[in-house]
Amino acid sequence: MKTIEEVLKKLDEIIIWAKENQSPVGYFACTYRIMTAQVLKGIQQKKFEDNLRMTQLDIAFATRYLDAWGAYSKGQKCSNSWYLAFDAAKNKNLLILQHIFLGMNAHINLDLGISAATIMPYRKINPLKKDFENINNVIASINQKVQDSLNKICYPVELIDKISNGKDNVILDFAISKARETSWATAVMTSNTPNFLRESVIGIVDYAAAKVASQILNPKILTPALTKELKKCESNDIVKNIEILASIKNI
Repeated sequence: MKTIEEVLKKLDEIIIWAKENQSPVGYFACTYRIMTAQVLKGIQQKKFEDNLRMTQLDIAFATRYLDAWGAYSKGQKCSNSWYLAFDAAKNKNLLILQHIFLGMNAHINLDLGISAATIMPYRKINPLKKDFENINNVIASINQKVQDSLNKICYPVELIDKISNGKDNVILDFAISKARETSWATAVMTSNTPNFLRESVIGIVDYAAAKVASQILNPKILTPALTKELKKCESNDIVKNIEILASIKNI
């Protein structure tokens, strides 16, 4: 892929597949599609220090997700953290937020830092830091719209949003910002690792991300009974849920 528009088209294909197959895989795909579109908008508005470099990062970043999904779909090996995220779609007891967070975990904690190191020269990652951090600002501008959509399909999200007076976007802001802090550390570590050792480093990062995925799948704060009650507060119409999330993609 050479353009972010091509990335968006590929994400649309996954969303269509998810609707046709009534798969929760579509929840993260929609969320990621919204954020990718916003990054493209930021690039078009020249909000980054180096917009061409940001385009390269966005494409490299998306390619890791698309390649992982392609491999999983064909029964081929993909990273452990992505395998857990994709395979979770078979679990009918998971909450919508768990599906979204599983995707965010694999894509941000694993893919983002590695992608950043890939597009920069060996041991010269630091010039990217300001734009890397600026992604948060660009994405944060649409977090409330994402949460507004989540409110329509998941009552617990609406409750949390009301408690925070809708100002802090506590769910997405916290999840994304904390993950990006970790991913920059991964970017620095990977950038300073010789090519012949990078696969080993990626394996270590993937192992750590898979551990986080396990915690998302089985959070200590949620008992099976509580999870069951929260599940009752969600819409179980997967196609409609995906359509609601997808409805804000052209912002």
